[in-house]
Amino acid sequence: MPSATYHEARVFITGDTEEDRFLPEGPRPIVLEGRDALLWVNIQTAPDATAGALHLRFWDTGEHRVWPLPGRPGFVFPTSRPGVVLIGMGKEVGLYDLAHREWHPLATIADPNPRTIINDGEVAPGGRAVVFGTKDTHFADPIAGLYLFTVGDNVVSLLAGEQVCSNGKVLARDGSDLVLFDIDTPTRRVVRYRLDVAARIATLESVAVEVLEFPGFPDGMRDAGEGTAIIAFYNPDPVKDGRAVRFDLASGKAVEHWSIPTSPRVTCPCLVQRPDGVKLVLTTATEGMPATLRESATEAGNLFLAETDLVACPPPGLVQLD
Repeated sequence: MPSATYHEARVFITGDTEEDRFLPEGPRPIVLEGRDALLWVNIQTAPDATAGALHLRFWDTGEHRVWPLPGRPGFVFPTSRPGVVLIGMGKEVGLYDLAHREWHPLATIADPNPRTIINDGEVAPGGRAVVFGTKDTHFADPIAGLYLFTVGDNVVSLLAGEQVCSNGKVLARDGSDLVLFDIDTPTRRVVRYRLDVAARIATLESVAVEVLEFPGFPDGMRDAGEGTAIIAFYNPDPVKDGRAVRFDLASGKAVEHWSIPTSPRVTCPCLVQRPDGVKLVLTTATEGMPATLRESATEAGNLFLAETDLVACPPPGLVQLD
């Protein structure tokens, strides 16, 4: 395997306020009104906030739109209906109409614990199912889980319990089977499940990637094609710069690195195909950052853009509603 390569990201989108920078997550490419755009969530706007927002930036003009939400969103996915997105928010999965600013819940997870909310997720190949996780908002106890939502019947099922912060996911086909790569952040590893959507069962198979040698915690993860995935590292330590790494999921080896200057709490990667090649978008956060660190981490909470070695990126997940 060739030696790993290194890139440095640059600031792409600057948050207008400290609230906008608190906890950006889950960037996704989307086409809205016939225009290419980038969509992401801000899970919450302050330490004690119980609501967040959707953000969107058009590539052509840089226009930035914001939709305040009634709860804390963990993920957002484009759907086959123009202007409608699927959101996991609080303990509900539902549809949000961007034009009319209307929220339509579809399903609720069977978890009454006030400390758990929906976190990261991914669309399964074919677009008729979504796998997502929840997190303990105290980041302390194994009270969260891994869930399956299926489109059409709007059923949510628990796939695995006893997680603390169920984060990045990648779904890949293996013949007629689906393989799910999943991160429970405090374990600092990516594990491999065999996923049977029809039976609503995930069978744990093995550890795919150990990231103990990397500072910080693995947070968001996205498929990078060619059997690889990019992981963003959220580093709570008093350091200035952040990182993201692309790993080979078969060998567990790092094959590409990105540094994120003056923003150590990197939350999620997203690959986008642009006219001049495949770019990497990275969300970062100020969440939990003491004032002394915030002074040196001057770009914390902004979105970053970087070059990649990739010649193509996997097609973005699209929820097929019809």
